[in-house]
Amino acid sequence: MNILQSLEAYTTAQKWVGYNFIILGMILLVLAGVFAFFVTKSPMAAGLKWGSLVTGLLIIIGGMVYGNFNTKVQKEGEALYKKNVTEFVQYEHDRMDKVDKSFLTYQLVFAAFVLASLIVILFVKAPALKGVAFAVAIFFLGLLIIEGFSHPSISKYTNELRQEIQKIGK
Repeated sequence: MNILQSLEAYTTAQKWVGYNFIILGMILLVLAGVFAFFVTKSPMAAGLKWGSLVTGLLIIIGGMVYGNFNTKVQKEGEALYKKNVTEFVQYEHDRMDKVDKSFLTYQLVFAAFVLASLIVILFVKAPALKGVAFAVAIFFLGLLIIEGFSHPSISKYTNELRQEIQKIGK
């Protein structure tokens, strides 16, 4: 597989991440609807409803933006590749090296939000805040899972770029 095909495979996988963000958002919106129309009115239900509504809308917007971003990455990469293959490989290698190295940091931040939400759920007495914390925990747990599945495409593309850098350096 040439490096341009690798870029396409990577951006396609990352667009799928964006679609999964949108699906997660829809699930959160459905959850908000269920709590708005089918669950008795309580502070905890209100917190879960509003927390799910806000996080659902945010991740749907984030999923659309992320999909568009990856389309832009692919188009700009193809243009740079046609202009100068060596420059393309170096640019993409530097960019993907940062993405690969920061992956664990993002996962740890998402896990910290899940943990903080669980602490709120277990130790805070305010029912509305507990409801919001449930929604935030669902949101960040979904992000952890979705991003976890995206890591193989990040690693694969980064490794292919490293191999191309070594070929160029010879």
